[in-house]
Amino acid sequence: MRHITAPRRRVVTAVTAVLAATLGAATLSAPTATAATSPATPVTWHDFNGNGMPDIIIDDYRWVDATRVDTKYDPATGKITAGDWDTIDIPVETLHASLNVATGNLGGSAVGDFVSRDTAGVLQLRKGRGDGTFTAPIRVGTGWNTYKELVGGSDVTGDGKPDLLGVSKATGELFLHTGTGKDTAPFLAARKNLGKGWGVYRSVAGVGNLAGAPAGDVVAVDAYGTAWLHLGKGDGTFAPRTKISTGWGDYRGVFGVGDINRDGHPDLVGRGWHYYDDVALKVHLGTGDWRAPFKDTAAQEIGVWGDAAPYLPRPF
Repeated sequence: MRHITAPRRRVVTAVTAVLAATLGAATLSAPTATAATSPATPVTWHDFNGNGMPDIIIDDYRWVDATRVDTKYDPATGKITAGDWDTIDIPVETLHASLNVATGNLGGSAVGDFVSRDTAGVLQLRKGRGDGTFTAPIRVGTGWNTYKELVGGSDVTGDGKPDLLGVSKATGELFLHTGTGKDTAPFLAARKNLGKGWGVYRSVAGVGNLAGAPAGDVVAVDAYGTAWLHLGKGDGTFAPRTKISTGWGDYRGVFGVGDINRDGHPDLVGRGWHYYDDVALKVHLGTGDWRAPFKDTAAQEIGVWGDAAPYLPRPF
């Protein structure tokens, strides 16, 4: 594994006044059980090298191998930046040809894993080794190209095992694949239909326990740039959605990243633009309160990567 030196990266550490969202009241009431505001257990499912800080994987075409970027938090200033960079010995072309989602510990180890769905619809699991690298892919199954999006990172059934959600391309239905904790068969054979209406979203993210209750939650952004919170009930289903804020239209995608600032609440990363065609990552810090799940401050821009040709990086 080789280290990516400082000259090979462009990192922006300044706090930017982007998406100054006005946190609105919920449009639909949430269950009393999910309205708790007590701190949750720190989320480390996005930590691939075992140092307690979430990592982000970048498939930047300028490099041969995909790269793991360690996030860094300074409690004195409150700033979040990109830390150490290392390759993960997986070719960039392999990941860019796939739909990749960090899932948490699917295989029974103590570190985070991720899954990839290739163009043929084959889903593969890559288990984290705990040193920032991953095992050879384990074939999970076929037929996964029916989904336009996969959503990992939340235990929505409340059994302590991460689950995987899929949004149907054809119908907009949301399906639950219940986690088993076994790497050779990480999901139950039978999926569960959670209902229609999810096709209206341009991006859906599993965020873990965002709102202080035991179950994992989901944040979704629609075509108009409105962000919505779907609180997990703990039985594999979700409460009616609540409106978080507007002004998220610049994001091309959002994903849960774990607890970056170590306050016990999982945070969210948005993937958007930074001038011209560069890809920027911006962090929204969690509060633990379902009524205002993210702090009413500007998102922090932690990194800028790539440019338009031959393709844009898709961090996860």
